[in-house]
Amino acid sequence: MAVDAEKVDLSSTDAELDVEDQKESNKWVSRGFLTAVGLFILWSYLVMNEGAMRAFRFSDPQPGPFSQSLLLVSACGEILFGLAGVLVGGALILVKAGNKMITTAWMALAFVLGWFVFVVWVLAAPINDLVNDRQVPAAYSLTLPQYDCVRVFALLAGLSWCFALQGGQFMIGNVVRTHQADGKSQGSAYSKKRLLLWSINLTLGGLYFIIGGSVVRAYMGPGPYDPPVVEEPMLIVYPELTITAGVFHLLAGVFGCVVGLTRKWFTPCIAMVAFTWVLSLATIVWPQSYLGGFPGGTTLLAGLTLTLCGNVAYSCSEFAQAIQEEKEE
Repeated sequence: MAVDAEKVDLSSTDAELDVEDQKESNKWVSRGFLTAVGLFILWSYLVMNEGAMRAFRFSDPQPGPFSQSLLLVSACGEILFGLAGVLVGGALILVKAGNKMITTAWMALAFVLGWFVFVVWVLAAPINDLVNDRQVPAAYSLTLPQYDCVRVFALLAGLSWCFALQGGQFMIGNVVRTHQADGKSQGSAYSKKRLLLWSINLTLGGLYFIIGGSVVRAYMGPGPYDPPVVEEPMLIVYPELTITAGVFHLLAGVFGCVVGLTRKWFTPCIAMVAFTWVLSLATIVWPQSYLGGFPGGTTLLAGLTLTLCGNVAYSCSEFAQAIQEEKEE
């Protein structure tokens, strides 16, 4: 209920409190805030799930050239800040418990642990394998330079995917904090930069899959491969499907950049990104999980592709909303 300035003495303390209560109430029921909190919980769960999948590998530890203890500790760190995000978001949704200080504290935790996990799992361990493991698996009919090429682009794709997951969680957490502090979004200028960032990330991720899949297809022929080519996050059973997914990721990312620069076609962009995610499920999630013998990885792969595409769709929606809010002011 709006406060009627003609009936209430705005100079009184009670009226000031009524206005503040109204602002607080509006913040809790705003579409932008509730959407951000819901996505924050989902992204945090996906982070926690990835950490659990990584930690599960050490239920039967195998000797390796890279520190297994460091990998396990960083995986547990990922579980920790993912779980913390679920709890912070859950408290906001269920009991309206939380404030910008709590969200800021979570962001500090996620920043420190997120970089630790990113450096260990996405940079240090793959680079160590690339430098020290100079043997091509017997099942791969590739030369060492060809195999190294696939591994390099798989490493780059891993950078893109992990950035989408952990960076996306952090980005949405920051949106939640901004709503808690100001009661509205961060404005169209910031939303535009965010849309361009995630669109470029989606474009590059698609390009890496196109190149990696093309190298495998050129030198190993058409699929299916048994065993599949496994260079995370590339699990290639049919290289044609990997290339197809990469092409659509690239096109959706380029379209997102166009929308960010032109400030129009928001709905078609969101629809295309949603279609791209569904296509990803059909090309680089289900075939790899079931035909490739990795059923346990279905949730992880589906979640990673969701964040890769979802960051673009959400940023596009936020950009459109910010433009509308500025027009109404």
